Amino acid sequence: MDESFARDLLQKYRDGTLTDQEMAMLESWYLHRAKSASINVDAEQLEKQLDTVWESLPVNQEKVLRKRARVISLLKWTAAAASVVIIGTIGLNFLRDATTQPPVNNPVLATDAVPGDNRAKLTLANGQSIMLHEADNGKLAQQGQSAVIKTRQGEIVYKFEKQDTNANSSDLAFNTISTPRAGQYHVKLPDGTGVWLNAASSIRFPTVFSAEERVVEIMGEAYFEVAKVSKNSKRLPFKVKSGTQVIEVLGTRFNVNSYADEGAIKTTLLEGSIKLNAGSGDDKGVLLKPGDQARLLISSRKNEGQAIRPFVVNQINTRNVIAWKEGYFRFDNVGLPELMRQLSRWYDVDVVYEGNVKEYEFVGQIERNTNLSKVLRILELGDVHFRIDNKKIIVTN
Repeated sequence: MDESFARDLLQKYRDGTLTDQEMAMLESWYLHRAKSASINVDAEQLEKQLDTVWESLPVNQEKVLRKRARVISLLKWTAAAASVVIIGTIGLNFLRDATTQPPVNNPVLATDAVPGDNRAKLTLANGQSIMLHEADNGKLAQQGQSAVIKTRQGEIVYKFEKQDTNANSSDLAFNTISTPRAGQYHVKLPDGTGVWLNAASSIRFPTVFSAEERVVEIMGEAYFEVAKVSKNSKRLPFKVKSGTQVIEVLGTRFNVNSYADEGAIKTTLLEGSIKLNAGSGDDKGVLLKPGDQARLLISSRKNEGQAIRPFVVNQINTRNVIAWKEGYFRFDNVGLPELMRQLSRWYDVDVVYEGNVKEYEFVGQIERNTNLSKVLRILELGDVHFRIDNKKIIVTN
């Protein structure tokens, strides 16, 4: 794409007349320049050059973002960037062919699935189930000293009149809130802790916490904002169990991804401090600081005669981890299988593969309120091919 054509596209973007294909070409040109320039200029020079281009793209305007469900490139690219990205992939393929090939009719474009929404099931201590997204606002149930309230915002709140200071683990009554695929939900636990559940996830918790500690169990993915609770001037620990892993905190914000099909439990700390324990007898645990992500392999074992560290800890961009809570898919060097697993859970579709999966790595962002057809259209422009069979996506690479 020459400079004059790019300027024309930029002007059409400002005027709001840019088509989806032209949007892909414009973003691809931007990233193509980033990748090409990285060969001959250092990171500082490249960043200055790309800032000029980026300032011409009004991607930070909220109205534009709301009007267009689309992929957004990351704000900065440096000479060290080496990923194939969603729009970068479009650039390497679509940019080369778009001016010479007419649009192709594809069954993907005629097949759609709406994104997930707020829906969950509450299972009470007596086994009764309540579909929370169908229930009216107000009091839903009485669980011992706790009342279960659905607020006008659609959240679940537990309120109790008086804490039972003599309660112990054997006396506790447990509730479970679970989300289906294509569902998410927010609950405020009896101690005031906020929990956001991603799709296909669940949390089990007592309707009144004991006086010694606060313990919950999760499956899937959940984001926590743990309330600080004290008794006799001593902080009550809050523990999260996911598989064999136990997280212990006092008051903090963190995310836990423990989907079984991801192969590892990923715990990411945003604020405060937490201690992780893998549940094995020789595990001394690990302390995380803000920005740390700990990975615990679900199927990790010790090699014969060789000990392994149960946790691998790295500093990461936490925005990518909690993007789901903020209404986005955000990819940072994510492979195609991981990306498709996220889509499968959010759109309630199954994904199967024919042949070998190409080694893609994606970087970018998509609004989670985007219909599936638009997401697949973007991926198809990047040379990822699909066939649709009812609620099954068949990747035909």
